Amino acid sequence: MVQKIGIDFGTTNSLISVVTNEGKVKSFTERNRPHPSVISYDGGKIICGSKAKKKLEDSGIGVFGSTIRGPKKFIGNDHILVGGETKHPKDVVADLMRFLIEHANENEANDIADLSTAVVTIPVAMDGRSRQALREALLDAGIKVDAFVHEPLAALYGYYQDQVDPRNALQRDEGKTVLVFDWGGGTLDLTLCQIRNGTIVQIMNRGNNKVGGDYLDDAILSYVEEDHAKKFGWNDQTKKSRHPGMKAKLLEQCEKAKITLSKRSKDIIFVPDYYNAESEEESEIEFELTKEVLDSISNKIVNQGIKEIESLLSSEQADIDQQSIALCLATGGMVNMPIIEQHLREIFGIAVLEVSAKGDRIISEGAAWIAKEDLSLTLAKPFELVEARNSLLSLIPEGSELPKRDNTKSVRQGLYCADPRDGKAVLTFKRPQMVGKTAASDRRTTYANLSVPVNPDFPPMKERIEVLIEVDENYVVTISAKANDLQHPVSHQIYDLEFALNTSKIKINGESGKK
Repeated sequence: MVQKIGIDFGTTNSLISVVTNEGKVKSFTERNRPHPSVISYDGGKIICGSKAKKKLEDSGIGVFGSTIRGPKKFIGNDHILVGGETKHPKDVVADLMRFLIEHANENEANDIADLSTAVVTIPVAMDGRSRQALREALLDAGIKVDAFVHEPLAALYGYYQDQVDPRNALQRDEGKTVLVFDWGGGTLDLTLCQIRNGTIVQIMNRGNNKVGGDYLDDAILSYVEEDHAKKFGWNDQTKKSRHPGMKAKLLEQCEKAKITLSKRSKDIIFVPDYYNAESEEESEIEFELTKEVLDSISNKIVNQGIKEIESLLSSEQADIDQQSIALCLATGGMVNMPIIEQHLREIFGIAVLEVSAKGDRIISEGAAWIAKEDLSLTLAKPFELVEARNSLLSLIPEGSELPKRDNTKSVRQGLYCADPRDGKAVLTFKRPQMVGKTAASDRRTTYANLSVPVNPDFPPMKERIEVLIEVDENYVVTISAKANDLQHPVSHQIYDLEFALNTSKIKINGESGKK
């Protein structure tokens, strides 16, 4: 039987993985690396992945002429301008997804994977509108989204599945706090989680999009160019111009050297015919990058990222004791840098820190496991309605299963207007600020206020208001309400539910755990 796939649709890289019937994970990489999330529209041809990336003269996320890097950043927008043409972001994403599917097919994926159905990972900050647009883009590419799951939840589940006994590993961390962070090419994303009754619950999130590996690649390139200019005594007036397309080649060499230095002490960056210069020695770039030089170049970026981690752990809102963190799971390409690993060990210690050996694919692998086990997302905090005298009614309790593809969860609630004199009843919907803090005295965050027209001539507590709460497959909440007498319907949508991953179906030796 073929299995549903997991897709990590990343800002910098994207990857498809599947868990085979033998319980092995297969990732459809290119030369053992994920595919760059880059698309180029070159004279009517669509070029994706590493071939498109080689056309880029600059790193970073955005549109560069006819090439787009990181189309995920544009999903939910109306349009983007690419090479003088207007394109819909959904169409661009669909083109990238078709490329990933074609590559998987070329690697005999059809024998082991159902490429038409997927669990797809998304950033914590992606709202309901963008999830909706992403689902449509994937459908255009022939992929039905069975469920969305947040990237840190997928990464953490992938980590537990890699343990000798996944269920025992989860039970070991029951009630404890886990920090998951993904430090990749585009961003540093931090998520605090807690294991509660076999469910992985997100507590708090934080991110920084200025410390990714792309910024470091740019910094290395600038350092190499400056070193070359010093070597030949060039200044701003005498500096030679680059040959067309050569900056992209140097940027690629800088990235490769950065990766190589995670295992070696030095590497040579060499690009022939880089500058338009008279002598061969002046025209070619040849630079020995050592760990010491790389540490010096990366110091500012690395320190910014480490400060983000320290700020999250010390924030009042997190409300945690750093000593209570049972695991720090570090994923993403940047965490393989020795200087970053050293900083993390100083903060968390050897016993707590887990630097993923497959940080560039653990998210897609986690999604593949979630697809195979058919796990569900649940509501991390109750969805509440404020009643008279500020009492709170839980309309959708914490832990409620959220709908998957083609399904909707509906809840109906009737109540009476306590004060109709101004012709409206204001309904307020809230959630607790912290997981597990559901007492009336605990702090709340307001989702929305809905004003329902009522008959002002009715006495208090006589006109009934009917409320319908619907949660769709994109985890968008639609609130509809109307008073029985006036019958003027009003509605509002909420896009920022907070989720948890129910792991109760996790398997041991091929048998399902208790539900």
